[in-house]
Amino acid sequence: MPAVLRKLALEHDGVVTIDAALDAGMSRSSVYRRVRAGEWRSHGNGVYSIADHPQTARTRLRVETLILGESAVLSGLGAAYWHGLADQAPRIITVTVPPSKNVLAVRKSVRLRYRDLEDADVVTRVGLPVIGVPLSALEGAVEGGAEVVDNALLLHRVSIAQLHAAAGRRRGRSGHPEMVRLLEGVGDGARSAAERVMATLLRRARIRGWVANYPTAGYYVDVAFPEKMLAVEIDGFASHGGARAFQRDRTRRNALITAGWTVINFTWADLTDRPEYVTDCIRQALTA
Repeated sequence: MPAVLRKLALEHDGVVTIDAALDAGMSRSSVYRRVRAGEWRSHGNGVYSIADHPQTARTRLRVETLILGESAVLSGLGAAYWHGLADQAPRIITVTVPPSKNVLAVRKSVRLRYRDLEDADVVTRVGLPVIGVPLSALEGAVEGGAEVVDNALLLHRVSIAQLHAAAGRRRGRSGHPEMVRLLEGVGDGARSAAERVMATLLRRARIRGWVANYPTAGYYVDVAFPEKMLAVEIDGFASHGGARAFQRDRTRRNALITAGWTVINFTWADLTDRPEYVTDCIRQALTA
């Protein structure tokens, strides 16, 4: 293999396309010879992987996207993983193709979305077309949980304004209602939205004895159980308010503990993705 092509393959997770091979000076017969010899694996549509390269999650995502053609774009939770916003690649990845794309066969490991994407929502990262960070954070959260948005904010990979702008570009399209619900946990109205969700969870679980916005120790507790001296605090998304807000929350927590309160914290992701975990923790704290 030409040195320049092997370098490219190693940079691209062990994946080579027929176009890259031809550009490096290889002939088609040379490519086919390597496939027959078992040096390359053929995945179809001119996409190959080097046999001696580990078949990683990134290799799979790259192959599954590239075999659908130049107009295919890695999307959803797979895109979030590609950007480093999710810990694991999904078992079934989402790939966007234009509505006019005629795909005859799709692997079971791929979910196709026929749609047009705006230029602002498509980037190329390490040689692969993928939706940008703001939209991938939102779509990844819809598929895999609100932690994906939380990670994007925590890592300072996206701003709240960028999230709202990306959701706005999907208005009236698939996934937009779910994005709007996610964004209720972001911005100035985050705390009130989270408190409404918490109140709903407590009522459904028939947990009584709580008071919202309870004044004590110079602060207002989000949800308090005064008889048990239990304070339930609701954290917003990771980047809310930055370092000052983080320090303010720690000071508030210390004041409550010093005043004799037991304090437990939940995130927006806990409320929306793990409601039973939330109510179970509260019950255990009340009976402790």
